[in-house]
Amino acid sequence: MTSINPIAGQIASHLQQPLKIPSRQLEELGGAGNVQQAGASGGEKSFGKVLNNFVHDVDTQMKTSAGERNKVLSGETTNLHQAMIASQEASTSFTFMVELRNKLVESYQELMRSQV
Repeated sequence: MTSINPIAGQIASHLQQPLKIPSRQLEELGGAGNVQQAGASGGEKSFGKVLNNFVHDVDTQMKTSAGERNKVLSGETTNLHQAMIASQEASTSFTFMVELRNKLVESYQELMRSQV
């Protein structure tokens, strides 16, 4: 099973770049006081970090699933139900991640089509 860590790194690097908002749009948002830079305060997590953690968790679940499957196939354990549960959890998480990515891309494209 291939690791998705390179994808996580690419996503995180793009999402942690500073947000550039034209001054006219910034005024429409209510001024600079209402827009917070990612990671500006210590307690808040940036959207990029949250997404990066989510991708990392999905990758961990997939690796765990592959490990459980390999244990069953090698005869190391007879917990087939645990391997199947781990596999389904990883599959569901991965499907959710792909759908989330699709929605984010769709939202971005919609934003780019909107007229200012």
